[in-house]
Amino acid sequence: MGLFDKIKKPDVTPGLESGWLQNRIITLDKEPDDLEELKAAVDVRDPGSVAAYWVYSVACLSADYDIGMSMMKYLFADIEPFGRGFKEGGGAGRAGWDPYFNERLKDDDYRWLPRAYFVGAAASNGFNPPRPLRVELHYNEPNTKTINGQTLEQLGRLNIVYWVRSNAAGFQVNITLSKFDGSDRWYVTSGTSSTGLFYDQRSALTAEARSKLYE
Repeated sequence: MGLFDKIKKPDVTPGLESGWLQNRIITLDKEPDDLEELKAAVDVRDPGSVAAYWVYSVACLSADYDIGMSMMKYLFADIEPFGRGFKEGGGAGRAGWDPYFNERLKDDDYRWLPRAYFVGAAASNGFNPPRPLRVELHYNEPNTKTINGQTLEQLGRLNIVYWVRSNAAGFQVNITLSKFDGSDRWYVTSGTSSTGLFYDQRSALTAEARSKLYE
């Protein structure tokens, strides 16, 4: 074996495609109006597609709570603690959503917040992102490796973590996605990511931004 052969090879977790292990921009070619259209649009075998449509579904809560929640439940699963099982849609049937934040869905100062995570959303356009909608996903390598080290061999659960950044005040939200043993599809498994997208960033509401919020 020569010196070249001793170069440490990249630590790639089996089951994670190399194209997923980098920052990605996912374009939402379709903006689903309901659950059936979401099912047709999202590629559940690609964690990036699931993460991007998760951001979209959470943003839809402000427009129509029932439709937004139905889309979120399709993309979400609760993990059985220390076990291999999971509950599609979440054990409480709320896809990890905290009802405490319901008041923000109808408040003009808050309900725009998830829109700020789409590429091109800015104060100058009232955080109304250009079409087609795009989501920039940042690969969280340390968290991905840590979680897989705890669950991949022991529980048969493969994971990947991305984070998204708000164009309002720069707040970052981790989105953990998991694929369970025996399944070929990915689910969002970080329940707090939905309420995280509503984190208070009203400091970004300049007079110009406020005037264009709901144009």
